[in-house]
Amino acid sequence: LLKALCQSKDEELNLRLGVVWYLVPDEDHNEDGMYVKYLEPTFKNINQFRNCDRDLYDALAEIIQNKQRNVSNIRKSNIFPINTVFYEDFLTFDGISSNGVNARKNRMDHRMRWVNKALISAGDCDLIFVDPDNGLETKSTERHHKRGPKYVYYDELLPYLQRGKSLVIYHHISRQGSAEEQIDARFSQINECLEGYDCAFALRYHRGTSRVFFVIASENHRNILIDRAKGFVRGPWSQHFTLIDLNYF
Repeated sequence: LLKALCQSKDEELNLRLGVVWYLVPDEDHNEDGMYVKYLEPTFKNINQFRNCDRDLYDALAEIIQNKQRNVSNIRKSNIFPINTVFYEDFLTFDGISSNGVNARKNRMDHRMRWVNKALISAGDCDLIFVDPDNGLETKSTERHHKRGPKYVYYDELLPYLQRGKSLVIYHHISRQGSAEEQIDARFSQINECLEGYDCAFALRYHRGTSRVFFVIASENHRNILIDRAKGFVRGPWSQHFTLIDLNYF
């Protein structure tokens, strides 16, 4: 998806990609990241997945086979365009107390420093992929909470848009309401919380647990990104993704 949005046959029309991992320390109490059977070289997997993007599929399979499962190996594998910028600092409150008068302020300050460093690192990029573990903010989790690093908050996204960047935001669909209802609600929040940046669309991924990628386009990238997204869902990825576009249709 990111390659499809960034790259063009005309190199002058390429968009430079920035990847902001909302990295948290490894967890061993859940099954996150355990679902890699799609990389087993069966006929079904090759037909459903490898045929969509052979270079991507083979690079991920090699990482799994070599037991090198670390996001830094995504960078080293050249899966993304060569000039992609990666922000790989962990966002964690480990070692920062949660008790006491100043605890909340210390955690908030720590997070703000992390957010500002991410913004600076992506300063020369056109399209920023924001990848929190769970997705967009929820009322039940405050940003200084121990689970706060698993979410991106709207006011952390606004500075990118104010600088003319476009965004792709990962979001995990929850069990509260249908996916369609949740996506509609998020579109409304994007318009409300991001100062009228309503040039947004989404691509929903259907395999496994449902998740959605919200794309918020800058004025300069608006037509480019929607055209590339349309082309993406007309190709082999059409069996996995649905384009949801409230603003263009």
